[in-house]
Amino acid sequence: MKTYKRLYERVCTFENLYSAFLKAARGKSARLDCAGFSYGRERELIKLQEELLAGTYRHGTYREFTVRDPKVREVKAAPFRDRVVHHALCNIIEPIFEARFIPDSFACRKGKGTLAALERCRAHARHFHAGYVLKADISKFFYSVDHAIMLSVLSRHIADKRVLALMAAILASSEDVRFRAYFPGDDLFALQRPTGIPIGNLTSQLFSNVYLGELDHFVKQQLLWKPYLRYMDDFLLFGADKQELWAVLFRIEAFLAEKLRLRVHPVKRSVTPVRSGIDWVGYMVLPGRVRVRRRNIIRFRLRNRKLRALLRSGRIAVADIGQSVQSFCAYTSHADAARLTRELLEREVF
Repeated sequence: MKTYKRLYERVCTFENLYSAFLKAARGKSARLDCAGFSYGRERELIKLQEELLAGTYRHGTYREFTVRDPKVREVKAAPFRDRVVHHALCNIIEPIFEARFIPDSFACRKGKGTLAALERCRAHARHFHAGYVLKADISKFFYSVDHAIMLSVLSRHIADKRVLALMAAILASSEDVRFRAYFPGDDLFALQRPTGIPIGNLTSQLFSNVYLGELDHFVKQQLLWKPYLRYMDDFLLFGADKQELWAVLFRIEAFLAEKLRLRVHPVKRSVTPVRSGIDWVGYMVLPGRVRVRRRNIIRFRLRNRKLRALLRSGRIAVADIGQSVQSFCAYTSHADAARLTRELLEREVF
């Protein structure tokens, strides 16, 4: 297995830091922390470079907030200068790990995403139209990532001690104590193991793929199960035999507990006929077609009615409703929903 050294100097070059600054600032130039950093960008980048090279860089405090759509999540936003460091690190190490990821991992990767995951699921649904699909979700994944295991996995490929120390500092900048769990064989100190990576960090996207890449390779290389795909902490396996899929899930659960200290959600797991439909990346996938999720239709109706009320009160412009409609039409365009979309627009918009 190839390991990489002498990466830290590349992370700290002014050119890489400037590239990281541009990426971190994209779409956020109006925010105060970004605007303040941008005003003296050269001075700020040189200061950041000096801190990184001297080993005096310290991660800042996160701003925490809650998002409720499409589901409730606690998000942590790092200070802007720390987001520059995250981008600078990922610029250098992401290609190393990208070369190791399986093709059927779709979240937070260039050239992948929800639409690629949807099309892959459609292909499997057509092939296994008379078969079954195992669908499972890893419980409290972002809160449960074990820092020691994460660093161990990273160190198999990264041999640069200063890069490892920087990654350890980013991991240590956010720790979640609420979802620490007991696993068979744990001693009294196990519950003190640092866990959790913040939803919102660029590094968390990469780290999550590296962490669950262990599961991907276990399924593909040890279980030899080819019809498998994963999007973040949700995964699917297709097969012809229902009992065999349950048996595979039990082996996956054992691997997750032993190697990664993770658990499959006790409720969000099922083995069902493919013909019943697969709830996947925002759509309902069937062997011959793709439907729009019913709850997304309801959400669109409720949001549109709120927007129309705001329009009548003069608090928003017509263009604001147009953006919502365009977003919904873009979503439905990837499903077999032309008639539904037309009827919704006639009833809810015009």
